[in-house]
Amino acid sequence: MPLRIAIEHHARQRPDALAIAISGHRLTYAQLHNRIARLNTALAALPAQARDTLDLPQDGRLYAFAAGNHPAAATLLPAALATPHAVALLDPHWPDALHHQTLAKLPPDAIFCLSNQTGLIDAARNLGVPAICVDTDAFEIFLGDDPSTLPWTAPTDIFLVGFTSGTTSQPKAFARARHSWRASLDASRLAFALTDQSNTFAPGPLSHGVSLYAMAETLDLGAAFHTITKFDLPEARRAMAEARRIVAVPTLLGTLANGSAQEQIVEITTAGAKLDPALLTRARAHFPRARLHEYYGASELGFVSINTHGRQSSSAPAHSVGHPFPHVSLSLRQDGAEVAQGTPGTIFVRGDLAIDGYLWGGRNSGFRREGPWATVGDIGQLNTDGSLSILGREGGMLITAGHNIYPQEIETALTDIPGITGAVVLGHTHASRGQELVAILQGDTPLDEIRSRLAIHLPRYKLPRRYLGITKFPLTQSGKIARATLDTWLKEDNPNLVPLASAS
Repeated sequence: MPLRIAIEHHARQRPDALAIAISGHRLTYAQLHNRIARLNTALAALPAQARDTLDLPQDGRLYAFAAGNHPAAATLLPAALATPHAVALLDPHWPDALHHQTLAKLPPDAIFCLSNQTGLIDAARNLGVPAICVDTDAFEIFLGDDPSTLPWTAPTDIFLVGFTSGTTSQPKAFARARHSWRASLDASRLAFALTDQSNTFAPGPLSHGVSLYAMAETLDLGAAFHTITKFDLPEARRAMAEARRIVAVPTLLGTLANGSAQEQIVEITTAGAKLDPALLTRARAHFPRARLHEYYGASELGFVSINTHGRQSSSAPAHSVGHPFPHVSLSLRQDGAEVAQGTPGTIFVRGDLAIDGYLWGGRNSGFRREGPWATVGDIGQLNTDGSLSILGREGGMLITAGHNIYPQEIETALTDIPGITGAVVLGHTHASRGQELVAILQGDTPLDEIRSRLAIHLPRYKLPRRYLGITKFPLTQSGKIARATLDTWLKEDNPNLVPLASAS
């Protein structure tokens, strides 16, 4: 059912049940419904901006949200899920110039931000857009005291404008229609074994899809959603103590998997990067009662595949990203033709979860459609059991001594080696080979052992020529390894990268 109906139902049946908690700021379902209804009234009263790139229903408004995990997100993000209005989800860490460009391309009818985001406030003022500071009294004043009956929403209506950097430095804008997340919620409820008891802790930024979708899943169920304004391990542990489920990218999951065992956690969902074997082992030990659902997907595609890890076994080979989600079909292609099992190819997906295209910024991007099939340009191969392995991305292929190399294949082999807790493989310009493979490793395994173990599993031309150690990987705002930063460090001989020496 639409999330509007789900929230209304939970507000009637369990008005005092906790809906959302953000760093101690708590809303029950009755309070959440009331605030959404008041926000709907306030937004509908705003004059609508003229826009060429986005169509909304007559009573719908577009509002931008740039305040990250501020407690106001507990009202502003569910409102887009349950009313005719749509939210443009801006990353608060973008520079002012990027915020200005985005607002100029897609003027919202209001922007909700923090009072210290002065560049954003100035940009809104120049466009004649009201800027409401959610960390002041202005937000409560804007909400007012007039809750209205929530109107019906159409499945084809847009509710979210998201942004993804993809393979370029400039964010690309895409719009999501309500029916795509409706189908996703139906699929993930079964795939992740969710119930109304699946109280969820998602410590990541709400400006990124993994945490925002977890909020939608949880509210749809009538469970409680927990997050924190910024990551702090003691605060994260307090929030996690109230949860039965965790949703986090692997880097944050690794941070949580320390200290005493957390037996109250029974389900974990992770995405955004491949789960390495060392972290899987740690997670199994730290969350002894939990099943761990590792899924592969993209903002543009939705869910693609899933691998569920139990205490002793996995639903697919641990090095893979699992089997296709229900109602999702896969086709791996080269030059428009489907390739044989075991042969690398571009991953195409057919289902009802993908976007139609970008609002802007899609030229030369990985995302494209071929009839009913869609891709973001990831390269993979189908294994003998039908599971999918990710090898890299179009444009990310390295060529060394005439051989085509996909870094993720080597990274997977490296993280299978005991003692290695993280691995990134980059290409560095080489006079005769074109590019040489450089492995950047986190861990304490001796170099001689690394080389000998890799030689068992990889042909000689796929073996890195140089090995560098790192104490801690730089991360993006979404918690992924910042490969661009590593590439810069490699070119500059940054002291954070320390050459590994052979014992001999």
